[in-house]
Amino acid sequence: GLGLGIVLGGCIVKLPQLFKILKSKSVAGISLSSYVLEVLANAITLAYNFRKGYSFTTYGEALFIGAQNIVITLLILAFTGRAAQGVATNVLLLIFTYAMFTPSMVGGALLSTLYGLTIPLVISSRFP
Repeated sequence: GLGLGIVLGGCIVKLPQLFKILKSKSVAGISLSSYVLEVLANAITLAYNFRKGYSFTTYGEALFIGAQNIVITLLILAFTGRAAQGVATNVLLLIFTYAMFTPSMVGGALLSTLYGLTIPLVISSRFP
């Protein structure tokens, strides 16, 4: 019940921000680094919980919030005239995510350490 509610909430939590950006066609005051750090934390969280075999309802919101953060990241880059950088940034984020899900690339001990760093990552994403 509660886990599913959190996952469903994760599906819509960033939508107001997305709609505001699209309506205004402006990303003024939005920090690119904040969203990139959040996407990294989301990828680590997803991979860690998936590889541990935990129920999707305990971490699924990270997938939906991460996807919304990627879209916002692309919009930031597009609306600031850096669309090519946006493509490159998101390719690197996809490679990073792939590595997190691949035990032969990122071992369990390293993934656990990275998972422990997600809270500092998210906190640091809040600073300009």
